[in-house]
Amino acid sequence: MISEFPLFLFTTLAGLAAGAYAVSAVFPVGKDPKKAWLFPLVCGILLAVGLVGLPLHLGRPERMLIALTQPGAMIAQEAYWSMAFGVILIVDVVVSKVKGSAPRTLHIVGAIAALGLTFVMANAYFVSAGIPAWASWQTFLLFILGNLAMGAALLTLFEPSLAKNGTYLITAAALGVLAIVAIALEAVHFAGVGANMILLAIGAVVVAAAAMLQSMAKSGKMAPKTAALVALACAFIGVALARYGFYAAYAL
Repeated sequence: MISEFPLFLFTTLAGLAAGAYAVSAVFPVGKDPKKAWLFPLVCGILLAVGLVGLPLHLGRPERMLIALTQPGAMIAQEAYWSMAFGVILIVDVVVSKVKGSAPRTLHIVGAIAALGLTFVMANAYFVSAGIPAWASWQTFLLFILGNLAMGAALLTLFEPSLAKNGTYLITAAALGVLAIVAIALEAVHFAGVGANMILLAIGAVVVAAAAMLQSMAKSGKMAPKTAALVALACAFIGVALARYGFYAAYAL
């Protein structure tokens, strides 16, 4: 197991939550008033589980409290953005449970917080000058597009109608293709600095399967719901493999 597994856990699970909430600002989910609270709740759970990785990364939980007193530290910035995003998710859950839906303004603010968290995730590695494989502009694409591709694939579980929405399917497939390009660019960079890029390459292939499945759903060659579920699995596994390979470079 990679030494940076806690951070892998954080950026993958919290990244999935952030990506899904960001995309949901464009393609709303939870149109059923009785279930509107479920989506922000699941995003909150993913974020909470992912956040466990931050103190685990520091070895002892009390070190996280010290880190929070240093706003300039990247791990502190990740924690603060996560807290802000988490508060919005809690408000969304409560309001949706009570009123059947949350204001669109709240979703937009939450999407901004989610994108901010994703940017900070990437920046934490971009500024790692001691690790050439991480300190490159490709890192931003890997994290931002990877999170959005995973997130877009998650939405159909909460809003089945999206599986028949042509605009959504095109967008989800496009995000998948962009994620593939991002992973491929990172793989080329890894190869250039002598880092192992095998998992990145495998991850790109698996994400490609997700994009193909979403295209098949649009064309009617596969049942929309089935294609959506398998696409979600492929998108998540592909991004997770690429991210695992990304963190493996720390051992160099």
